[in-house]
Amino acid sequence: MMYQLPSCSPSKTILISTELRDSLSCLDLVWSDMTEINPDEARQQEADFLKGAPPKWLNFDTSVNLPLVERDGFNDLLQLIEGKRGKSCLITDVSLQYQPGSGGSTLAMQVLWHFWKDLRCARVIDSDLDTKKLSKQVVDLFLLSNEEHPKQDRKTVLLLLLDTKEKTGNNLPIKNDLCENLIEEIHNRGISSQTPVVIILNCITADFSLNDTLILDSKVSEEEIRQFKEKLLQQIRLQRKSQWEVTTINLLYHKDSSGSAVAREVLQDLREEFTCEIQKEPFTTEITENKERFTRQIEDMANTLLEIYKTHKKPVLVLLDHKDDKPLRYLLKKLQSKLQRSARPDHPAFIIINAVRKSIVRVPGHVKLKLELLPDEKEKFAQKRQEIEKKHRKISKMFHAFNIMQGGFQKEDAEKVITEEMVNHIGKDKKSSSTRLLSFLDLINSYVPSSHLSEPLCKTFIEQTNERKPSVEMKPFMDLIVIFSDGEQNCIRLKHPMIADMCLKRFTENKLTRSDIALDFLKSMVKGNESNYKQICKRMLHKRPEKEKIENEKFSRLILDIIREGKINKCISLLKRASNLFSTDPVYPQALARLYYIEESEYRKAENWAEEFTKTTCGVKLKDKKKDINTRLAIAQSAIDAFKREEKAAEDELDDNARFNNRGHFGFLQVCKEISDLRPLISPNNPLQQKYHDFINGFRAEVESKYDFFECYLTFSRLSNKKDDPDYFRGNIENCYKRYFTQGDQNEEKTLNEKKMKSFGGLLHFLKSDINVLKQICSAIEKPQSKNETQTILYIFATIILSQSDEPSEKSQELQDMLQKLWSTEAQGRSPEFYLLILLLFWSHEAKQEKENPPNLENCVQNMSQSYEGKYQKYLCGRHLVPLFFYGKGEGLQILVHSKLDKTDLDLLTEGDGSVEVKCLQRIDGKVEDHKVFAVRNGQQIPVVAHNRASVCRRGQVSFYLGFTIRGPVAYNIRYQNLILQYHLLSLCMQNVAVKHYSKSKISNYMS
Repeated sequence: MMYQLPSCSPSKTILISTELRDSLSCLDLVWSDMTEINPDEARQQEADFLKGAPPKWLNFDTSVNLPLVERDGFNDLLQLIEGKRGKSCLITDVSLQYQPGSGGSTLAMQVLWHFWKDLRCARVIDSDLDTKKLSKQVVDLFLLSNEEHPKQDRKTVLLLLLDTKEKTGNNLPIKNDLCENLIEEIHNRGISSQTPVVIILNCITADFSLNDTLILDSKVSEEEIRQFKEKLLQQIRLQRKSQWEVTTINLLYHKDSSGSAVAREVLQDLREEFTCEIQKEPFTTEITENKERFTRQIEDMANTLLEIYKTHKKPVLVLLDHKDDKPLRYLLKKLQSKLQRSARPDHPAFIIINAVRKSIVRVPGHVKLKLELLPDEKEKFAQKRQEIEKKHRKISKMFHAFNIMQGGFQKEDAEKVITEEMVNHIGKDKKSSSTRLLSFLDLINSYVPSSHLSEPLCKTFIEQTNERKPSVEMKPFMDLIVIFSDGEQNCIRLKHPMIADMCLKRFTENKLTRSDIALDFLKSMVKGNESNYKQICKRMLHKRPEKEKIENEKFSRLILDIIREGKINKCISLLKRASNLFSTDPVYPQALARLYYIEESEYRKAENWAEEFTKTTCGVKLKDKKKDINTRLAIAQSAIDAFKREEKAAEDELDDNARFNNRGHFGFLQVCKEISDLRPLISPNNPLQQKYHDFINGFRAEVESKYDFFECYLTFSRLSNKKDDPDYFRGNIENCYKRYFTQGDQNEEKTLNEKKMKSFGGLLHFLKSDINVLKQICSAIEKPQSKNETQTILYIFATIILSQSDEPSEKSQELQDMLQKLWSTEAQGRSPEFYLLILLLFWSHEAKQEKENPPNLENCVQNMSQSYEGKYQKYLCGRHLVPLFFYGKGEGLQILVHSKLDKTDLDLLTEGDGSVEVKCLQRIDGKVEDHKVFAVRNGQQIPVVAHNRASVCRRGQVSFYLGFTIRGPVAYNIRYQNLILQYHLLSLCMQNVAVKHYSKSKISNYMS
């Protein structure tokens, strides 16, 4: 076979040498000349795929196979990728989120097959491999050259990442790590490109059965509204089949759209299936206005809904139609606490449509694939079934994966493939190797869909049971499994995750519980093969379902289901065994510790898990009124010691790439908050109890120090670009501070606000919370008369913050004078905050022109970077640095725009590209040299950091929006100047409905 790939020359291919092909070992490529096909082999592979084996490239060749059904989202993915092809950036990506069993990997590979003539398409063979090695091979594929083959033939790579996990060591998604390494590899090779080197199709699993978000813009056609309604119905029916107590659908609709009317129509259509309730503006009280009234309102609403559910005995479909959904999380939490259903439910009690009207909405650039078919898809699958039955005849009855999908993912279709013979075998022969192997597959395919067992390890397991079998025979269950090759060895899994769910149900009906199977799996399969099953065990025993707007579940799905069965002791045994098998992984002792505080009698048995147990259960034991004050404080001291050890370990283990472990700091404050609540139990007039007061107050200084740490930590950074720290995090930290520093009859909030006035982080927080409080406090603050630098820069910054409220404030010139005097002293060891003020006040042309010897901004940026490295870098590494201000279009202090922009504008700034326009900001002129970005300002070249490093793709004149983080200036939405006209022309082309996908692609390539 001749191996060829598309050339940079249109409609031509290039022959690939054996050496170069062998060097691309991490990639499974789509070759341009898959011509030598054995029809019998193709027919067998098609049958295996329809049974449930993972797809292979041969399955997409319509010369020997039936064309596959294109699920909803196929054309959306094509359009998204076409749009990315003309982008002026090194790397870009498109996201496909899919439920396991919905055909996500098939859809992704269909898309790659579609582009094989125009792009170099490849699938990453192992998503957990070394991303540096992978990056080198991807760039080799782009260039079609390496050390032995220097001649280049450049063409964009379309790279498929399937189900990426977090990379071990730094807890970052592999896609993020891969992008960083790709950029480094591209820069090291001196590559400049006007079109992407790589387009990543990031295919990740998601669970839409718990929550999802749908968005409706204002300018949509009747056909688009019809499609939106169908997708809303699809999501409701998907959640109707789930086993969660409460599910949510966030419906974000433009205020000028028909979003509210569509939602009401859907409730009308479903009134026979559900009990339907509509609540218009349900939350009339803000928690900040009147906490007691707000709590009562939430309680009443939850009681009303619960009574409706109990009366009608079927799921309640609730439409909440409002402007502000912030109180929703309190309602969700209250409903869940009231339900507390012990058995695993067959359906949700409540499906809540959280309809929120917005002045601006932004449709996300990703595609979702679900375990529920749309009407158009049902027609396609029905037609395809006829074609399959005609070609494959009787054997088509064994195509369980296709048949379940074609039937709309109904439980009944999965249940009927389990024969009476199979059920009898499970009941009568529980200890046979075939029954036990099936139980293992049921367990992992149910809780970790798409996972598999390796055939060699299954053979070893059979040999250990003293059953003499020449191969892995699982009679009478062979019809349920599929055996396939992953390129290295044969693998075994069930044909569909829904079959695993139904089989597991049959096992539990025959007195073989989930905990029994899991313990047997750990003992018989995992022991001795820990490296093979590390990820499966972690996802099965530790990964907790993520809930929107409220705290995540306390345990994994498997552990929760075993708890519902009333077998807490089995959970403890399971987690103990996992802790022993994976002794270096702390997640199992953590989960075990959470379990122990379910039953007080188990506390003493936790001695072997002292460290994690002490830290995790301390709060529960401190609240235990049965324990005397001495015992409780001894528990507190033990926990504090444990958290301090963790804090020291976090400091000792820091390196350039590790994310800082804040659990020691946070846990310390949590314990201190709990022991401060013990004060009412201590008599203030009893000298014998003075030691208790002294003990509690002895932590006062450390509480303030750790509060100061978190004030900066949470204000200057967040978990990631798209994810905030949970609300309870800041709440617990602030509550602890208030407990220790509120004196007498003083108001707690006033205590906290006075503290916030003393730091940059605190002042910035007023902009997010309530700037009116800052106005009241600042009215009593006078301009500092002394030369105290700290007081002067806090005063300047407070004035800048106040200027964001449109209140009259100091003229910027006066603030510049104060700051310039400090700059002239050239003191050493200044903070990043000082240099931030220099940049904010002296960036504008006017500031530079009006002052004699103004601060040198090049030196300022360099000093700020060094100061940041010394003060914050080790703590904020791996977190997203928040832009604190942007450079706007006003005059004086009004030229500064705080990052509390409209969320849509912020999304455009952080996720958009050079075509983005943000009305309230002005573009800054700059240049790119040697993959570095500079702002050109009054003859100076000031280095700035590119927010998206992939957008720095070649030398040239650029413009960008300027933001300021605590590390320094950042360039957002970099635009190369010679592309301005091209963006407008390309935009017009993309809007022309007559232009087909293919011609759009050609236009994009031509423009580039």
